[in-house]
This record gives sequence, C-alpha cells and structure tokens, in this order.
Amino acid sequence: MKIFYRLFCSLIVFAALIPLNAQVIEGKQTVAVLEFEGRGISQLESKTLTDRLMSEMVNTDAVIMVERNQMDEILNEQGFQQSGCTSSECAAEVGALLGVQNMVSGSFGKLGNSYTIDAKMFSVETGATIRTVSKTYKGAVDNLLTVIEVVAWEIVGLQPPQDKLDILAAADPALAASAQKSGGGKTLRRLMWTTLLIGGGAAAYLASTVEDPVPLPEPPTLPGGSN
Repeated sequence: MKIFYRLFCSLIVFAALIPLNAQVIEGKQTVAVLEFEGRGISQLESKTLTDRLMSEMVNTDAVIMVERNQMDEILNEQGFQQSGCTSSECAAEVGALLGVQNMVSGSFGKLGNSYTIDAKMFSVETGATIRTVSKTYKGAVDNLLTVIEVVAWEIVGLQPPQDKLDILAAADPALAASAQKSGGGKTLRRLMWTTLLIGGGAAAYLASTVEDPVPLPEPPTLPGGSN
C-alpha cells in the first residue's frame, strides 16, 4: 500500500511539472492582457475587441496567455477591480498579482469614421516597454477585427499571416503595407548586414591569399619566323 501511495504522489508531482517544463523548453513568456480602454466606443465594445486581440495572440503560439476567466478569478480573490485600471503602474500591479512576466495594455478609439488601436507590451519586473503597435484604420467596421488580429501578431514580434494582410490590403492598402514592412523589416536588415559582412570577409580573404602575378614566359620562336 505504501508503494502504491508513493507512486501516486510521484505521478502527481510529475504531472504538475509538465506545464513548467514545457514553458522552459519552448522558451515562451507568460503574458496577460489588461482590458483595453474604450475611447469613443462603449466599454462593452472595447471588451469584445480586447477578447479578439487575446484570442489571436493565442493563435500566434508565441506566448503563454493567461485566460480572462483565470484573470478574473485571481483578481477577484485579491479584491482587485480591473475596470478603470488604465495606467502602466496599475497594469504592472495586475501583472504582479497574476505572476506573469509581461503585460499588454492599450486603447481602442473612434473618431468620425476612423478607428485607432494603441497597444503596448511591457515587462512587469522592470516596467520597460518591450514593443508598441499603433494603427489608424478608416473603413468598414467588419475589417476592424482583421486590423486587431494583425496587431496581435505584431505585438508579439511576428509577421502577420499573408491572408490577413491580403484582407487588410483590400480594405486599406497603406495600412497593410506598413504592417508588412514592420513585420519583416528587421529580418531583411539582418540579412543585408550578414550578406555584407560575409561578402566583405570573403573579399578580404581572397585579397590576402592572391600573390603578385607571375609574368608569363615569352612565346617560343617558330622555325623560319625570323625570315
């Protein structure tokens, strides 16, 4: 009976460590998204758009997200009200309560027919800003969800999928072009620098290995050539 009990306890400990080990192996950081502030739209609309941002961040598979129901449960246990928490200091406090490494906060706004999206990811420990994404979109409200999905990919530092960029290009070509440029610009610049460095190093190596040219011998004199 004691052996069975020890085996059962070992299985429980092993199962508890699986998520932690998976996080360490994958190298993903834990992230929570604070409910975005609504400017020119209702708080219910802002909450719906925040949910879409969170779900798309999960689809990127680049970070480990804290689900909203888990956030609400933890914050309620601590007696913390998320509504009205819009400052970076407040967001960092929420992140500390949740035990995550990074937080995402921001706002959704509407002015006339234009929509604005401002998102910021920052470190809970240091308060330093990791990445910011800002978009201004003017077009059909249906495509606003696609813009938010593009923001989700960019805020985690990834290039948005081409199908989403195609939808965005049909709605707002300039916005799609800026999204594609911001996503792939760093990679392109690194490739160019790598090529230059490698090319320069190869040229220097070849120059160092090439010796002074040896003069070719004079051509032989054929018989009767002097006549």
